[in-house]
This record gives sequence, C-alpha cells and structure tokens, in this order.
Amino acid sequence: MSYDLASRLKGLLLRTGPAFMSDRWSAPRVLTFMMTYRCNLRCTMCWQWGEQGLFHQLPRDHETQQLDLATLRSVIDDVAGEGTGVFLWGGEPFLHRDLMPFVEYVKSKNLYCSINTNGTYLPREAERLVDLGVDAIMVSVDGPREVHDRIRGMNGSFQRIADGVEALRAARNGRAGKPEIIVNTTISPGNQHVLLPTYDTVEAMGADRMILSQLWFTTEQIGRANEAYFREKFNAHAGSWRGFVMDVSVLDTETIAGQMRDMSLRKSGMELRFLPDLHPGQVGDYYARPEEAFGKTRCFVPWLEAEILPNGDVTPCSDRPDLIVGNVRKERFQEIWNNDAYGAFRRAMREDGLFPYCSRCCGLWSH
Repeated sequence: MSYDLASRLKGLLLRTGPAFMSDRWSAPRVLTFMMTYRCNLRCTMCWQWGEQGLFHQLPRDHETQQLDLATLRSVIDDVAGEGTGVFLWGGEPFLHRDLMPFVEYVKSKNLYCSINTNGTYLPREAERLVDLGVDAIMVSVDGPREVHDRIRGMNGSFQRIADGVEALRAARNGRAGKPEIIVNTTISPGNQHVLLPTYDTVEAMGADRMILSQLWFTTEQIGRANEAYFREKFNAHAGSWRGFVMDVSVLDTETIAGQMRDMSLRKSGMELRFLPDLHPGQVGDYYARPEEAFGKTRCFVPWLEAEILPNGDVTPCSDRPDLIVGNVRKERFQEIWNNDAYGAFRRAMREDGLFPYCSRCCGLWSH
C-alpha cells in the first residue's frame, strides 16, 4: 500500500475531478518503487511471500533483480520538477544495496519520501534516515510481541521494530518531527482477537499514527473473471489474484467490529485510521461480499500513481502488477507515463469502471 495520500489529494480531486477522465495526465502524484523482491521474513498473510504468496513461483534470478543507482536517479530526474512523492517498498527495501544513496538523491530534489519496511533494519539506519530528512516510515506490527513474531515467522522481529521506533524518535528529537512514524496493523486470523492489545502496544511504542487494515483478498471466481477481462481487454495474463485468495470465513467479524468500535472511542495523541474507511457495521459485508465496493465506482490510481518493479518494468497498479506498460531501462519514464498502453488502461477504467478484482485492493481505498 502507498503512503496515505487522502489529505494531500483531497483538494486536487475536488478541483480537477473531470480531468481524470482523460487518457493522459501531467505526472504521477506518487511514484512507487518496489526496490527488491527479496524479504527476510515470511509473514503468513502476505501476498508476496506468505502461504499463498506469488513470489514463491518466481525464477531464482528474480530475487536478485535490482535497478542500479544510475537508473533510479534518472527516473527521479523525470519527475523532480512535478512535485511527485516517492514511496519505497519491497520485498524489504533495506535489502537493496543502494537504498540509502537513492533516498539521499530523492531528498536532494526536495521530494516527499516515504519508506515501507518490516522494521528489522530500522535500529541500524534510524539516525541516517532522520539526517536525510525522510518524511515517513511505515512499519507493520501484527500484535503484541509473541503474536507478531509468530505471524512474521521470526523470533525477535517485534523487538527490532520497537528498538527501531525508539531510535527514530530519539534521532528526530528537535528536528521538526520527521520522519512521521506510521504503524500498519493488518487484521488476520492470527491477530483478530488481540486488536485492542495491539492498539495499546503500538501506542506505547510511540507511533504517530496507526492504520488498522482489513485483509486484501479475493476469491477464485473473481480472480478468474478478472483474468478473462485482462486477456480480452489488454491481451495480458493477469495471475496476481492467486496471491490474494484466502479463507476469510475463519474471521470473527463481530469480534473485529467490536474492537474497532472500542478503538475509535479511545483518546490518544496517536492518530487512528481504518483502511478501508468502513464503519464497524460494514465489516461483515466486507468479508461476506468480496465483490461489494461500497459505492466506489472508479479507481484513481492509474492517474495518480505508477509502480516501478525491480527489473525496471512499469505497471499502473502496485498490488496487482498484471499489465506492464514499459521499462525504465529501455525508455524514459516520462515517455512511458502517457504512452498508448498506459492510456488504454486509463480508458478501460474510465469506460468500464472497476475491474473484477478491484473491490479489495488498497489502491481503491487510499484515495
């Protein structure tokens, strides 16, 4: 999921809503870099390396793919004058050999920079992240210590996050409060009964903001319908849905909803956001009716974001990288952003509305 754009883009959407119906757009508001496929954790619910994860099927050489620093910088040069924000993730982005020099270059262009990490490398890099002026760090906390370590598949991973957050807070003291420390907690079968203790844990850790995320999931029926649509519309194989097929019947939605209500009543200096922004009474329908989009008819991501994969491929959708519209190793990003393939993707969204699997994608709900 990209960094929280809701407040930043609200005015833009209100001013220029009809303009998003065009097949072309000036520049992305957010440029997302999947820095590497590699990750040092194996989180149970992850669509990448989890139990159903897509990346298990990647050829071995995919794990070593990384864009070189010169190519990364050239992409930034293409958007530096547009005020585009930069979001870095993976895999685990700190496993990229040039992550910190790249962050330094992004910040030298005065661009907003956010990093999504599992937090295990934060204690080592916290002071430098503050020195570089990184704007936001997002880490995932799945529960109190034992629950988190079990879901993440690594004993001690919780303590590394706690040490990293503490180091960030100490390093940023007196430096305008940057980076913002955002903790994401994804509801899953493994933590559904300890959401309130998780809230207390995150608050005690010293996060500035907590995002409680529902699971992003789909069904085989929806996935196959989406695959057929992409084959007909774009002549593309769309198999990413397989990483999101989960048995959500094991979730106790009433228990989840009750804890959400209790959280929303807590008084705290820590900001709380639900993603999707559903009221507790809608949680049951969210899992029982995966095709339900709760009134949303169009996703703005094709006009606002672009994702660059570790091999340089560009895709309009970061969590569903099923259509490749270009490669930054072969052409400039500014040429890809409004090429025919990108225009066709935007036009399909404009004319057809949401694709079959869009109803449970964080991109739809982040704007």
